[in-house]
Amino acid sequence: MDEDEFRAQFNKKSVFKQASSLDLSYVPEKLYCRDEVIKKLIYNYRRIFEETDEPPSINCLLLGKGGIGKTITARFFGKTFHTIALEKDFKLFIEYYNCINFRSKSKIIRELLAKYTHGSGRGFSDDEALKLILTQLVRNNGYMFLVIDEIHLLKPEDVLAFLDIAETFGHQNAKLSILLVSRIKDWMTIETERILSRLNDKIRLKPYDFEDSMLILQYRSDLAFKENVIDDEILTMIAQIVVAHKNMRHGIEILRKSGLYADKEGINHITADIIRAASNEVYPTFRGDIVDQLNDQELLALYGIVKTLINNDEPFTLVDDAYEEYLVVCENYSISPHVKMSFRKYVRQLNQLKIIASKTVRIEEAQRGRHLQITLLDIPAIKLKELLEDIFEKKFVS
Repeated sequence: MDEDEFRAQFNKKSVFKQASSLDLSYVPEKLYCRDEVIKKLIYNYRRIFEETDEPPSINCLLLGKGGIGKTITARFFGKTFHTIALEKDFKLFIEYYNCINFRSKSKIIRELLAKYTHGSGRGFSDDEALKLILTQLVRNNGYMFLVIDEIHLLKPEDVLAFLDIAETFGHQNAKLSILLVSRIKDWMTIETERILSRLNDKIRLKPYDFEDSMLILQYRSDLAFKENVIDDEILTMIAQIVVAHKNMRHGIEILRKSGLYADKEGINHITADIIRAASNEVYPTFRGDIVDQLNDQELLALYGIVKTLINNDEPFTLVDDAYEEYLVVCENYSISPHVKMSFRKYVRQLNQLKIIASKTVRIEEAQRGRHLQITLLDIPAIKLKELLEDIFEKKFVS
């Protein structure tokens, strides 16, 4: 491609009006079909504005399956809550952390410490660092609303420590409330009686029905696309897919991929065949957003697992075989491999993130009787291999 052709691609007309409105991180101005959830959050947290002499510390949990709007509901509430605070001349700080990126209590606290006190946190325990943050909030007459997503990725004792801040540091000093977000199955792995006792409310979200799906898809497509790019019949197709998989994220991703395909082919409207092709590429329960956040070694380890599954044409592989393929891919991209013990740690992390499933099995003929058996969840190995190779091309090939 020469410079003129490169320039010509930029000058092509697009079906998109605002493509960013289909990004996973996008928070819309209107949140449809979650009024009851938002009302429950308001009833819980509005006390922060009402009891100004000694603002309470409130802890709530949003719970539900993947793709039903937990994260967007939490972020919409935080964004609008902040707007109301400004109107009331109340100094409210909104902080959002996803435990995919911040996998320990310490990392979250040190990030907050750097932001609010400009300190690195070196030499301080978590409690000492947290005390500095809370002291700064009191000094500035501020209040923090902390949203922690994918909370199950923290240890139960870390979750309890967050929920126990008011008890630990005193209600008059803890000018902080927390909203946790988790999938139902994941939450059950860390839920304890002590953790439950620290929650003011546990709010469950249900999957969207057909009417809800149509309403949301119409709104998001109106934001994303130019006029006449997509019609109601096509949106009906996507809504049916959303209901079948109980996953709105699937529908939004189909819209995004369909628009990109139309742009690539120079088509000014989205057809049923484009929707079918996009739907076939999107795996509704696969956590593509998590793969985007993996570090280099975790991605390479995942590729080693995928390549072994493909080579052996078996539903499961063993960690030793996957490690051999990991060494090969590291060599191909001129990256120094880590030792097998580290590789096993990456496998455990991928398992915790629900990208793979692993279990220890006994293999009688093996020299060492027990081995770690690994399989993929929710996406064919070939598709994941293609996704990872695209990532590697961008990351490792100059």
